[in-house]
Amino acid sequence: MIDTGVWGDPSPSVSALERDLARVRRGRSAHAREQVATVARAAVVNIVVVARREIHALRASRTIEELAMRHPSRAIVVLGDAHPDERASSAVSLYGRVPEVDQFDQVHFEQILVRARGPADRRLLSVVVPLLVPDLPLFLWWTETPPIGTRHFEDLVALASRLVVDSADFARPERTIPALASVCFVGAQHCALTDLNWTRLTAWRELLTQFFDVPAWRALLRSVDGMRVSFAVDADGREIQPSQALLLIGWIAARLGWRPAERMAPSEAGGLLFGMIRPDGQRVRVRVRPRFDRGLEEGDVSGVRIEAFAGGTRTEFRITRLDERRYASGTVRVDGKIVSERVVPLPATDVVELLGEELTILASDRMYEEALAVLVALA
Repeated sequence: MIDTGVWGDPSPSVSALERDLARVRRGRSAHAREQVATVARAAVVNIVVVARREIHALRASRTIEELAMRHPSRAIVVLGDAHPDERASSAVSLYGRVPEVDQFDQVHFEQILVRARGPADRRLLSVVVPLLVPDLPLFLWWTETPPIGTRHFEDLVALASRLVVDSADFARPERTIPALASVCFVGAQHCALTDLNWTRLTAWRELLTQFFDVPAWRALLRSVDGMRVSFAVDADGREIQPSQALLLIGWIAARLGWRPAERMAPSEAGGLLFGMIRPDGQRVRVRVRPRFDRGLEEGDVSGVRIEAFAGGTRTEFRITRLDERRYASGTVRVDGKIVSERVVPLPATDVVELLGEELTILASDRMYEEALAVLVALA
């Protein structure tokens, strides 16, 4: 049952929906003029969200609404059945509203719900395209695991300027993440790819890079022979979500020119163990380790350790989340003795901030694509 208080009133067709939205805009504009105020209908981007569960559709709706002052949009949320019955008749329903952006009601943006029941996927394109505002970029936000290889997915990706996914929600990230490498070359137009889990790693990548601002330590990058990345799991260890850890490893391997020595193999307690080859032919041991950390979301990176051996000396670079979770400690040990230690804040990584950052970018992220290429070779 659709909550009209959240999604607006139903409309029988696309043209009827547009008339309803226009009527609401005219009413609000007239009210604003009575108050000697101005009001603007604003849209700088089309955002299409595809969800199979209403909880994800509601989360996306709230996120887009919170971003409306910075990124006003024509937002289209497509809610399909999680497990459509192929024997049932397909049906598509439309709902629309003009949310209140702020207390002064000076900016209007529009949100539309496309509710698809049964095997209606093949009809989505014909419904979504007429609802788009012409000549604006299209961000396609696909919640959960994208159905790579399906016709309706490829059709929507071919329209998009940017595809937004969150590998934290993938059912099998070790398989789906490498498969994303070829997704954005569907059709004649190149679609840039965004993974919100990659954006969550920005602070970790910066912290790791800062270790090697020291010239003496930078030289040790050629001598790295071991790496371990830990990620959070729930108390019973059932939720194994290594996507952040894998992306971080892919980034480091791409930056240092490592190539896979073998494919990823499972280790104890849901972890992964494999080897990489440095440019000089030496082996690097890589371990992905799940661990229970109270207060962290499943899959969040909780620690990174990089080891290097050169000139008879072993150096270890380590970043660890502290108990407060908002801070991380960065330490350097030489032959077991701490020679450098600092504590730095970790920024908030809520979905609103992550998506808001990505909506400012249209170009492809070359480093992310190179990290994906490494994971393709490891899969």
